[in-house]
Amino acid sequence: MEIKFNYQKKILFIFLSFFIFSCSGSTGNKNDNLDDKNNFDSEYLYKKGTLIIDSKNGALFDRSLTVNGVKIVVAGVVGGQKAVPDEWAKKVARAIELLMNNNDFNIDITAQEKMLRILEGAPGTWHEGYPTAQRVAYGAGVDYDPNPLTDSGVLSYAGYKTFLDAHSANDMVWYKNSSSGPVNSSGDNDIQELFEHLLHTIHLFGVRGAVNGSEEALNWDSEKNPDTFQSTALYNAMKEAYDKGFFQPDYVGDITDPIKVHVALKEYLYLLNFNMWEFGSEFWENQSLSPEWSDSMRTPDGIQANNPLGYDLYNTYVKPVLSRPDVATLRSIFQDNDGGVSGYVPD
Repeated sequence: MEIKFNYQKKILFIFLSFFIFSCSGSTGNKNDNLDDKNNFDSEYLYKKGTLIIDSKNGALFDRSLTVNGVKIVVAGVVGGQKAVPDEWAKKVARAIELLMNNNDFNIDITAQEKMLRILEGAPGTWHEGYPTAQRVAYGAGVDYDPNPLTDSGVLSYAGYKTFLDAHSANDMVWYKNSSSGPVNSSGDNDIQELFEHLLHTIHLFGVRGAVNGSEEALNWDSEKNPDTFQSTALYNAMKEAYDKGFFQPDYVGDITDPIKVHVALKEYLYLLNFNMWEFGSEFWENQSLSPEWSDSMRTPDGIQANNPLGYDLYNTYVKPVLSRPDVATLRSIFQDNDGGVSGYVPD
């Protein structure tokens, strides 16, 4: 009996060991394992919420709208500033919808659905439990009293810090942006301002991790990874452009400084993406952002010739998950002097 019992224990041990090993399958890219998930919830992922009254996101915001995993929070009448119009919030939502067109033949649906799960901070993603938020406010930080961009200002708006601590958030999208001086009322300026900040958010908290290997390749967080950030594909593509003089982020200084370089990585990825779509020459004032971004890098051919690592980076990790919005559609939505309507239709 003792021999039989020991034999049974060995069989059970072998079975359990095989089961545990087969389920562990961990890699350096946590999100790669999401490929094994059935896509039964596709309709749930591509969701277009209604703009609602919502006071749970801090006193700065009085409305919210969630689209494709991104929670848009909208500033109300607060801090001496006017409320952001409902229609501008819907234009932001419509822009997100256009960026995530799952009918685009270039899109890898499996990777894009993974991106939506990452954006919403779903279980198994690299910022699990911290859903992505896009803040939308009016004018500039200094137009509010207190300024919500300062540490003390954040604490002055009840519940705002709690909201920030519970979400993955980066830039503020500004309605009638006055951060750099007088408001530019052209529709093209609205487009380039919106897409800069929106792409920052989506690149940082959605695109990273969507295509297999991209959690490491697009790791922009140099502050948390001071010893390894210079080995990423994103850093090496940025450095190639920087060393050749095609990308000059004078707001950063030393691109080997882990405390500062994450800003250059964020801006580089936005500029790369924007110009692989040839949007710089389309929407920038005077069709140029030189010397920060060389005029010779405003087309895919120019990027391939001058920054081949960037060209490959975009095609490998961005093109499979983000769609190039149609220029005519954007200009219909964003017309001069705040004209145009969003065309956003919630589910």
